[in-house]
Amino acid sequence: MLLAYFLSHSASPHTVGQWRLPRSYQGLRYDRPEYWEHVARTAERGGIDTIFLSDSYSIYETFRGSSDDTLRYAVQCPRHDPLPLIPIMARVTQSVGFVTTLSTAFLPPFWTARTFATLDHLTEGRVGWNLVTTAGEQEGRQFGQPLDDHDTRYRRAAEYLALCQTLWDSWAPDAVLADRESGEFADPGKIAKIDFQGEYFSSQGRFTVPHSPQGRPLIAQAGSSGTGAAFAGRHAELVFGLRHSTRGMREFVARVRHEAIAAGRAPDAVRVLWGVVPIVAETREEALRKQQAIRDNVTVEAGLTMLSAFLNVDLSRYDPAAPFPDIGGTSGIRGHLATITEDFAADTPLAVIARHFAAGQGPHVVGTPAEVADQLQSLLEEGGGDGFILITHALPTCMDEFTDLVVPELRRRGLRPPGYAHKTLRERVQAGPLRVYRAAEQAARVA
Repeated sequence: MLLAYFLSHSASPHTVGQWRLPRSYQGLRYDRPEYWEHVARTAERGGIDTIFLSDSYSIYETFRGSSDDTLRYAVQCPRHDPLPLIPIMARVTQSVGFVTTLSTAFLPPFWTARTFATLDHLTEGRVGWNLVTTAGEQEGRQFGQPLDDHDTRYRRAAEYLALCQTLWDSWAPDAVLADRESGEFADPGKIAKIDFQGEYFSSQGRFTVPHSPQGRPLIAQAGSSGTGAAFAGRHAELVFGLRHSTRGMREFVARVRHEAIAAGRAPDAVRVLWGVVPIVAETREEALRKQQAIRDNVTVEAGLTMLSAFLNVDLSRYDPAAPFPDIGGTSGIRGHLATITEDFAADTPLAVIARHFAAGQGPHVVGTPAEVADQLQSLLEEGGGDGFILITHALPTCMDEFTDLVVPELRRRGLRPPGYAHKTLRERVQAGPLRVYRAAEQAARVA
């Protein structure tokens, strides 16, 4: 199974109140390089495929029309820029990948293409782009521009990506000569001139960054709506899904595979990772105590604050003790609405759903190392997909625990390779879990 750690450059990434847990940030600060160096080394020690960095550009103010509760409970805030973290983490590692989030809504495609090409050089081919279209109206206000409707955002994103790909492909892999005798650094005949004119974007001239180790960054995506799944099927190489039932997992995988085939791609060209919250300890009792501490940290108000922002609906208007309301459509993250309607019972109280999302968003996988491995293995066997994105909850302790306790158990079962078998992130993801394992096993025998 492929594995990723889910993080953001924040005091409270995905589990509200985690900064209060006694196991969080022991001797480390999330806003210092030393913390991120530790995170990267921990991931590499466990042979984790990639660190995934989420991001958004605003402090949520959907709940009660105010950002007060967001700030009061540190609901995914404060949030710093994740891009500068990648060189810091790449410097102390050799193999683990880095996927970071960047929206197509605000920044010019040329800037994005140049940034990711530069990062791909600095990481020697270990970078990926989690492409998002941005649904939060507050983010649009932060940048002083309105957001398009849902389907227009995806059409715009497709053109945005096409321009980036045109720029990345404009330098031939052998364009750089660096011939000291002739004094010729690059062959102009192998560097295409860009003349891109689309509905939303245009670009003329030559790209400034030579062909990078991967050529293009790995493209990741998390769209769960019909339009989002179609976009992923056409363009993504890695998709992050969030479902609370194996039935929902199977349906999501089938939809993405169908869209990949419709786009003329192989069905397994898109790898699917599931969001889960692993809570592990030496004994089940201790793991359950950790889980309860995570839940106790989440107030109803904090949960409603987060869920309101995700759905772009002010849930303060509804009774938290009543079942989840009929909110109709949403301009927010439709995948979260699909998760609620498909995976939760119709009579589940709004407060329960809100607190669940704020306690990590994904389903909790709790127990001893063997029990956690059992659950992960069972989820893949019954639900399909290719692996998991591990939603963190007490940083960086939970990463150390999973790396040191669960990864060895997965390796004993042949579910994880003993090391890294491929140099670039794309090679590792595209090879597929079983082939990755066999390649690593062969390399270990040769060594």
